Amino acid sequence: MITLPELTVYISHTCDLACDHCFTYNNLNWKGHFDVDHSVDLLRGLVSFDEVCILGGEPLTNPNINKWMDWVEQMWPDSKKWIVTNGRHLDKADWRDQWHLEISAHSPTDLTSILSWLDSKSIKYEKFYNDKHTDAEWHYQLMLNDKDVGELSEAWHFYKMPTVLENNKSISWKGLQDKETQHALCPAKACMHLLNGRFYRCPQQALLPQLSTTFVIDKEYRNLAEQDLGCSSQEFLEWSLTKDDPQEQCRLCHWSEKQTLPETSKNKKIKILKI
Repeated sequence: MITLPELTVYISHTCDLACDHCFTYNNLNWKGHFDVDHSVDLLRGLVSFDEVCILGGEPLTNPNINKWMDWVEQMWPDSKKWIVTNGRHLDKADWRDQWHLEISAHSPTDLTSILSWLDSKSIKYEKFYNDKHTDAEWHYQLMLNDKDVGELSEAWHFYKMPTVLENNKSISWKGLQDKETQHALCPAKACMHLLNGRFYRCPQQALLPQLSTTFVIDKEYRNLAEQDLGCSSQEFLEWSLTKDDPQEQCRLCHWSEKQTLPETSKNKKIKILKI
């Protein structure tokens, strides 16, 4: 069996917030929700992941969230499981103590509501300050019966460099990067992404083909953005052997420095697009 570090499963491009900095561009609510694609089932017993994260958009707005959770549990029962959420719809999913929560509170009002929900589930939280974190300063470690069940962050501090994708405006980059250099800096090399039934090496490569079918991309960058570098489940085992190789779409990634998170950080957010 092949064991890989992390799989991020995108189940929605829809969100109830309109953050212009969101790297999945879910503020535009493009392409809506995704349902479980059972073509991936053939990998059961052949590929395992240390951690599996359900992400959006806002994943808890997906009406099939519980089906997705059931599917992850059946596919990878031994993986550490995460739901990455803004915390505004915590009652939409069945609470299961084998899952972990990564909650990003986007306002003090949201924070108050989230803490109230945690209290109702007897989940204890301890606030701590982390000045080395890439996204925020104040965090809360979440514990249930002395078991670590995730982290809450005060996310109104997030994203000090916004992206600029807007409706009716073309997508453009400042320039093409050297793919070897950008790949060496990439913080997502240990990850794997599943979007709409296909596997990708990083968030940017997962989203670019979809962006290019929906939005206008400046001619200079169109060929790179339109490439679909993902694979189907049938191709996965062979394709995964080269998942760490630099790809042409790395030239569109604007990461400028390698950042190392402290080992104690439970935050799984990866910001790839700086457009």
